[in-house]
Formats: sequence, structure tokens, C-alpha cells
Amino acid sequence: MAKDGGLLCVMNDIAPACDRRDYEAWYQQDHLPDRLGIPGFQHARRYRRLNGPRAEFLTFYETATPAVLCSAPYIKRLAEPTAWTARVMEHFRTMSRSICRVALDDGQVGAGGLLALMANNDAPSDGLEAQLAVVLAQPGVTRVRLWRGDPSVMVPSPEEKLRPGGDASFATIIVVEGTNAEMIQAALLAQGVTAAPTFYSLIFASPEKSQKEITP
Repeated sequence: MAKDGGLLCVMNDIAPACDRRDYEAWYQQDHLPDRLGIPGFQHARRYRRLNGPRAEFLTFYETATPAVLCSAPYIKRLAEPTAWTARVMEHFRTMSRSICRVALDDGQVGAGGLLALMANNDAPSDGLEAQLAVVLAQPGVTRVRLWRGDPSVMVPSPEEKLRPGGDASFATIIVVEGTNAEMIQAALLAQGVTAAPTFYSLIFASPEKSQKEITP
């Protein structure tokens, strides 16, 4: 994805009472098509946690620019959730919703089956992009990304009131994709990235829209 594109990163757990079959059906049949139908939304991926401190589920949406995430069509969707969305959102727990600008996205085209994520509210350290470039060169690593929270488009979500506990957000999110968890961990440690990552496995990746498809 191009640098300075938009990125919405969502992490959540679900309540034990939630019907997981209904949750999966809602995401695939209702929520993803709804979001990907908004002008400027390019691509979506869903992941489930393998291990680590972050929430069980990770979903992110790539948009043409960060401004898409405060556009009138998107805000309208947030203000008018489907009945299915309203029902499922009651089961969301430990929700984080981070609106970001892409600061770095480098590596192979495609999706590594494994993803290591680190998120915090600190400003990225000096030299982080150079560290990640070296990480990318190591075996088992296919792509590195750095997403930075963008205050200019951080508008409140009307859907937040549907979710018990409200929404958290992160200022800095590091994502490393690859084919082997041990190699990804070793590559990060070798470059002094000591924060404990959460490893996720890929559930679903939508087709990436062409520029023609996303341009009004």
C-alpha cells in the first residue's frame, strides 16, 4: 500500500455468550461487504490471535487516503448500522479502533500467513523505519508496516455506543508479516525491537481494488 494511505485497525474480543457462528457469518456476509462498499475503501483483512497480549481478533481496512475515514459516506454508515451489526456489537469486548496514516509499507506483494503486531501510544522512536528495513531482509519475513495514528481524521464513531466499555486506540502500530513465527521473532529481537508481539493467523483477505474501482 502507498505511503500516506489510510488505515483503520480494529482489535476486539467477544463475550463468551456470543454465538461464534453468528459472529463469523455477520463479518463475512454483512460487515465486510458493507465497509468495502464505501467509496475509498480498498482492501480488508481479518486475523485471529495465536498468542500474545492483544485481543483475539484483528481486522484492518486500507483506504485510499486517511480522509476516507472521516468522509460523509463512512460516517453515514457508522450512524446507521444494520440490525445485525447492532446485535453483534453488544458482544464486543476490549475494543480498540485506531485511525492511522501509513508511514511505511515495504516487502512482497501478497499476504504472509502469519502477522506479528505491536501497538502502543508512544511516538515511533528515531530509526524505527531503518530497523524495520533490516527486519524485512531476514528469512521468514515478507512484509513490514508502520501505521501512525492520524489526529486530523480521528472523528468519534457513532457505533461506539453499541459496544460495552467504549473504544481504545493506539498511536503507533508495527506489523510484520511472514511465514515463520520463530524467524519473525528472531528478526525483531536482533534489531532491538523487544516489545512482546501478538501473533495472528490470517482468516480472510479481500481482493484489492484497482485504482479505477476506488476513484469516484
